[in-house]
Amino acid sequence: MRSTAKADRRLLVSVFGPQEAREAVLGGARIIDSEDPRSALGTIKPRRIMDIADAVLAARRDLPVQLSTNIGEDQLLHRRAANGLAVAKSAYETVGKAAQSALGVAVAMGTLVHPCPIVKVGLDGMDVDRIGEVLGEITTTLRRTDGLRRTRVMSVLFAQDLDLWDARRTLPQVRRALVGLREYDPAAPDTPDAFDLADLADALLGDDGRPLFSRRPSEAELKAAGALPTAARGTHVTVNEPFAHADHGLTRQRRTDREAIRAMVGASTAAGADAIMIDTSILLKVARIGLISTAGNEEVVDLDAHDTDAHGLPRTGILTLDEIRFFVDLCHAAGLEANLAGSVQSHQAQQIWRLVPELDQLSARGGVVAPARDPLGSTGTGTDLGTRHDRVVRSELVTGLVPPEQGGYLVVPEHMARSPKFRPDLDALLARHPDLVVRFAGPDGMPSGAGS
Repeated sequence: MRSTAKADRRLLVSVFGPQEAREAVLGGARIIDSEDPRSALGTIKPRRIMDIADAVLAARRDLPVQLSTNIGEDQLLHRRAANGLAVAKSAYETVGKAAQSALGVAVAMGTLVHPCPIVKVGLDGMDVDRIGEVLGEITTTLRRTDGLRRTRVMSVLFAQDLDLWDARRTLPQVRRALVGLREYDPAAPDTPDAFDLADLADALLGDDGRPLFSRRPSEAELKAAGALPTAARGTHVTVNEPFAHADHGLTRQRRTDREAIRAMVGASTAAGADAIMIDTSILLKVARIGLISTAGNEEVVDLDAHDTDAHGLPRTGILTLDEIRFFVDLCHAAGLEANLAGSVQSHQAQQIWRLVPELDQLSARGGVVAPARDPLGSTGTGTDLGTRHDRVVRSELVTGLVPPEQGGYLVVPEHMARSPKFRPDLDALLARHPDLVVRFAGPDGMPSGAGS
């Protein structure tokens, strides 16, 4: 394995406010990413970005820390008609809006924390040619702007496995979570897989994280609350679907393969991007489909099999170890930094850092959050729904995903430790990586000895 003594490997952690930013820095994150976890796209106000930048600037940092912010892809591609359906914007409008958004977030981040802030550009659902137009306009615009010329541009594209998605998208817990994120569109009652939104209305949350309805609402009440467009006919909906690679020239396969990876890296390189992140969409995240697969490779211990939800649904992933190595090698051959995201967990990160030492960056949020603590004695927002509103970044969990040379350790959640066959797999992992320190988490999600 290549030595990491001179490596500059970095963990990116997405945060929503100054306190989360401080927690991320204390835990060892090297890139502090501003996003709103309450939305599917993570779009955040510029003033909040500035607050986060100030908090990072004031924090003690042993290593250089960068800032990043995303401009989401959906608002660039479409506008919503009165019936709730997406209407494509013109190519000129998409490119122009993207560059304007990039300028805005770059200004909000500033250059006091680090001279090279990072603008992440969501490109899911775009054809290869459109990816090049959007990225090219952003990179050119930033590099011609006084004070922002060193801003880094990172393309963000989504991996997918549509067969896995099809097997999980109608599960009750997946449907409920997607309703909470407003990831649905109106549909006729006889549409395949349509369901009545009123039956899951208690999953609809307001900005404060509390349920909008305590009883079954009428169609008029759903519309008044903004849960349905005014032109909708009835209360039936279907969950949104991923943008299939085959529809956008990436690959004809239903799963992200090497052809798709080549197309993603090639388009990013041609447009002058500095880095590329492969992530997974919120749809797949909710279905417990992440980016990294720990199954089917003798070099990787499959701890995903022990990571099940309350309904027994195990975590699963898309890219194999060999495909991850291919992605990293391809990026470096093209002069790009490689970033992996998509529901990355501690047990995945600590293996990937060791097995792919050339990897530049990992990104996380879900793997570094725990239920919020109320100093008055309660926890969370009071919803007891386990939503994104209820969970905040904690430094002890952040350290569970940082590279080993920066003090990273393995965090084992309580539910995984209870799995009957977990211990033999953990012993196998420790036999392969004897330097790995293990910390078991308690019922509150915090690792032992972490001040929970």
